[in-house]
This record gives sequence, structure tokens and C-alpha cells, in this order.
Amino acid sequence: MKRQLLCGMAFFALAANSAVAADLPPRVPVRPAAAPPVAYAYNWSGFYIGAHGGGAWSEQCFTFGGVSDGCHDGDGWLGGGQVGYNWQTGNVVFGVEFSGSAADIAGNHSAQIVPADSYRSDISSILMLTGRVGMTFDRLLLYVTGGGAWVRDRFEYTAAGVGTASARDNRWGWTVGAGIEYGITPNWSVAAQYNYVDLGDRNATFSGGGVAPFTDSIDQNIHLATVRLNYRFGGPLMARY
Repeated sequence: MKRQLLCGMAFFALAANSAVAADLPPRVPVRPAAAPPVAYAYNWSGFYIGAHGGGAWSEQCFTFGGVSDGCHDGDGWLGGGQVGYNWQTGNVVFGVEFSGSAADIAGNHSAQIVPADSYRSDISSILMLTGRVGMTFDRLLLYVTGGGAWVRDRFEYTAAGVGTASARDNRWGWTVGAGIEYGITPNWSVAAQYNYVDLGDRNATFSGGGVAPFTDSIDQNIHLATVRLNYRFGGPLMARY
């Protein structure tokens, strides 16, 4: 009798445990927490090469013997290439660049001293060596630039009924500007840039064409607006956790 009572108690205990286990929610396997997403920052550091093209506007003022002989505006196009290097620290980018452009920026006006005569100018090439500093917003770079500039000029003076005297001049000056650049891929970027070039007031001697040689003082400046495409030999995007 005692053995039967113990067997009955064990049976009821097993049945109760099975009922409690059936009421419990199923066990959910524990998975490791997902790694946080990785954000990527655009990397502007490295050597780059590129091409550019755009429009230009110039102003030339002529003075003969201390007397103004008039001014004229010129306009035209320029196109060429550039090579440079950027290095980035945080959100600040520093760079240096050399650019060379072929150009056709021309204009003319009637002389003031002898109104029947006329002046003409033609800018055929522009070189610039500049530094730049900018602030990045990931793929967007806003920057200012400045440095030295060199321009190849041809000036002409046409004396009515006589002929045309000319002066070729290599002029040095300075430039300042600003631009905006956007990284379209890790290595390719496109930019729009404006430069003001001041070549100062320098003498140029005209000769030829049956005109007696003479010297004018010429004050000259240029405005450049270009679109630029660059390829950078840099590394991949930088991971930011």
C-alpha cells in the first residue's frame, strides 16, 4: 500500500511539471547585438590632374606720355589643364595647384588722343600657381584660392592711313578666387571656380607697321570663370564609426 501511494505521488508530480512547462512561453534564442552602421567620409587627400574650360573678361587702359588714351573691355574663352595636390586634416583641406590655359580674349577701342586711331588687345595664354584652403561637408568642398599669374599678351595700335604697330608682352601679376567642388565618385570631382587676375600697370613698346616706335603704360586685369573636372589619385573613402 505504501509503495502504491509513493508511485501515485510521483505520477502527479510529473503531470504537474508537464502542465507548468506547457504554460511557459517558448524560449527565444539570444542573438549578438548588431554592429553599428559605418558612415563613410569623403577623402580629398592626394595628387590630382584635370581639365577646365570657361569664359573670361578683361580690361585694358592705355596711357601715353601721362595722358589717358582710353580703355576697352575684352572677352572670350579659355581652356586647359591643371595638376595639384590636396591634403586633408579633419574637415579642412589645404592644396597647391598649377594650371595652364590657352585663351582668346580680345577687345578694341578708338584712341582718345587721336580718335581716328585704335587699340586692340589679345590674350593668348594664362598660367597660374596657386594655393587653396577649404572646408569640406563630406563630398562638398568650399574653398578660396590665391597666388601668382602669368599672361601672354599681344597689343596693337593702328594709325589711320599709316599701318599697325604691335607689342608682345609677358606680364606677371597675382590672382585671388573662390570655388565649389563636388566629389561625384571616390576619385572624380567637378568644380566651378572664379578668379580675379591683376597684372598691374606696366610699360609696353609698340613698333612696326611704319609707325614710329612709342611706349604706352598699360593697366590690365582679367576675370575668369571656369568649370573643372579632376581625377584624384587618392585612397578609398575613410570609415567613420
